[in-house]
Amino acid sequence: MNKKYFPKWPIGLVYVITVTLMNTVEAGCYDKKSPGMDWSGCKKTNKMLDDENFSGSKFVNANLSSSNLNNSNFTDASLVKADLTRASFNQSNFSGADLTKAVGYRTSFNGAIFSKTRMIKSEFSRASFEGAEISKIDWSRSELGRANFRNAQLAEVSFEYSNISRAIFNGARLTGVNFSGAYTYLTHFENVDLGMTKQLSQAQLEIACGDDKTRLPPGLEKPVGWPCLE
Repeated sequence: MNKKYFPKWPIGLVYVITVTLMNTVEAGCYDKKSPGMDWSGCKKTNKMLDDENFSGSKFVNANLSSSNLNNSNFTDASLVKADLTRASFNQSNFSGADLTKAVGYRTSFNGAIFSKTRMIKSEFSRASFEGAEISKIDWSRSELGRANFRNAQLAEVSFEYSNISRAIFNGARLTGVNFSGAYTYLTHFENVDLGMTKQLSQAQLEIACGDDKTRLPPGLEKPVGWPCLE
């Protein structure tokens, strides 16, 4: 029988190779902030990174939780599976960025710009998008429970099969927003014009919240239970 030969590496050599590989992986985490840099897999928590240009940069699987990145440029950047928990991105620009499967519990995006941004299967429960400009986005199959969209402008956004329960849309402008299959339990549509939305059903309205200022698409009626006691 032929026996496979497995070379025995000296322990010291194994250690050197391991450390070298680790340093190689982490080297990019110390790169200077600049457009197109790669901070993938890096831990950048509790950092002050306001007013920076991160256009075209990579933050894949990066941890940016509790950091301030306000008024920064993330156009065409990749934040796939990034942890943005409790971070602040107010007034930042995410046009063309990729936030697929990103996580942002209680993250602040007030006044931010999202245009042609990829947001599929992301998790932004209790995040705030107040006053944000959000357009041409596939935000399907995502977790957006209790998210805040007050006074935001949403155009051609798809919430297909996403959880938007208890999300707040008060005062928001919705144009071409697709609610097909979205879970709308206690979603707040007070003072919202829903007349230009798509695929909104009577069943979804029955479990949502609205008031006398809520305008509905043709063929739908205001539920008897409006306004909600909550």
